[in-house]
Amino acid sequence: MARPPLDPEQRRTKYLRVRLTPAEKRDVERAAEEIGVTVAEYARAMLTGKKPKAKSRRDRAMTALLYELSSIATNLGQLADATSEDIYRQWAQYIGGQLVERVSRRDGIADLVEEHLPEINTAGHWVNSLAHRANMGKDFDIYEARDALLAVQKAVQPVHAIVSQPAPTKTEPDTNGDAV
Repeated sequence: MARPPLDPEQRRTKYLRVRLTPAEKRDVERAAEEIGVTVAEYARAMLTGKKPKAKSRRDRAMTALLYELSSIATNLGQLADATSEDIYRQWAQYIGGQLVERVSRRDGIADLVEEHLPEINTAGHWVNSLAHRANMGKDFDIYEARDALLAVQKAVQPVHAIVSQPAPTKTEPDTNGDAV
């Protein structure tokens, strides 16, 4: 379901161009990255006199994971369209549907999935490159596409394993303060 449109006064439609030295730009990018916000969010907050709200490490990890999974699903869908191979569509639906939903419903898995983000990102870049070539009408090796799918499967397997396990139940302390 799409989100409702914003009131015209709340839409960000105006641009402000600012020139920075390369060092200033790196400083702004580093500061934004340190608190887990985009450069635009950081700059907007600083320019309006507000302190940028830092995102927790957990939120940054989960946002990055969901972004990577959604991007991979989109690119696999494009490969399915380009190759007419249903396996890419099936994986796109699994990753962009079931896996994203399971990840979104689980709390406390950020530490477990954070270590797998680089491998997922690398596999995602590979699939993105292939999808880009396919969208441009350029030739690409179907075997390379299958290898990229295998890389995606291997990269998301640990996340699949994590979210396929039952969520741990919370224990409540008894009157002595010991877990029950």
